Amino acid sequence: MSCFEPAARSVMPQSKTRKIVVIRPSDGILVAEQQDRRMTCFQREAIILDATEETTFIATGVSRFDCFILSEAADPQRIVNINRMERINQDNGALIVLGHYAAALMRGLLPMDSAALASLATDYMRSLVSAMIDIARLTPDLPRTGLNRTQPSLIAIKADIEVRLAEKDLSLTGFATARSVTVRHLQKLFEAEGRTFSDYVLERRLERARQLLLNSAAAPRPISTIAFDLGFGDLSYFNRTFKKRFGITPRETRARSIALVNASDATD
Repeated sequence: MSCFEPAARSVMPQSKTRKIVVIRPSDGILVAEQQDRRMTCFQREAIILDATEETTFIATGVSRFDCFILSEAADPQRIVNINRMERINQDNGALIVLGHYAAALMRGLLPMDSAALASLATDYMRSLVSAMIDIARLTPDLPRTGLNRTQPSLIAIKADIEVRLAEKDLSLTGFATARSVTVRHLQKLFEAEGRTFSDYVLERRLERARQLLLNSAAAPRPISTIAFDLGFGDLSYFNRTFKKRFGITPRETRARSIALVNASDATD
C-alpha cells in the first residue's frame, strides 16, 4: 500500500504474529526506531523490519511512502531471515522488481481472480524479500550522497533534529560540532527559510508536545513529564511558548481532547 502525506511521527504497534514490513519513502528521509536500534533511509531506499517489535517512524520531507507487509510463512523452509531491521539500497534489484510487481497488483494490471494465483503471488513476493536481504548482505554498504557530513542538506539536518528533540543541550554549536560542520553553515541553511536553528527546534518540540497531549487522552502522562521529556527545562516557559503558538494552554489542549474522546464514547 501507499501512504500519502504521512504523519511526521507515527508508531506501529507490536504485532502478535510475526510479520515482515518493507517500507520505502518516495522522497525525504525516514527514520525507524526499535528499542535501542535506529535506522535511517533516504528516498527510494527501504527499511525491512520484524514487526514483532514496536516501531516508531519519523518522517522528514516525506510526501509518500510505500509499505509492504508480509505475514510469515508457516513452512519453516520459506521463513524470511531478518536481523530486526536492515536497510536496502535503492539499486537493489529485488527491491526494484518488488516495487514494480506490487504496483502492478495494486493497479489491477495482473489478474488475481483465484486463491491459487493469490498464493503464487504471495510466494513470489516472499522470495523477492528474501532475495532483497541476500543481495543487501552481499553488497558493500557504499557511502551515500545523502549522508555527506561536510555539506548536509537541510532535510538531513531536520531528520537528525527530529530524533534528538529530547536532548536538553540541543544547541546550534553542539549540533554543528556533532555534524562536523560550521555554525555559520547551519545558520545559513535555516536563514534560507526565514528562521533560526533555535526557532525550528522549539517549533518541533511544541508540535510533538501537542501531538502527545492529543493522543494520550486515554492514558494521560503528566504535562510536566511531556515537557521535560522533550527537552524543556522550565515548565512555565513551555506553557508560555505553547500558548503563544497554539492559542491555548497545554492543559486546555488536553481537556479538549478528553472531551472529544468522551463524546465519541457516548455516541457509540
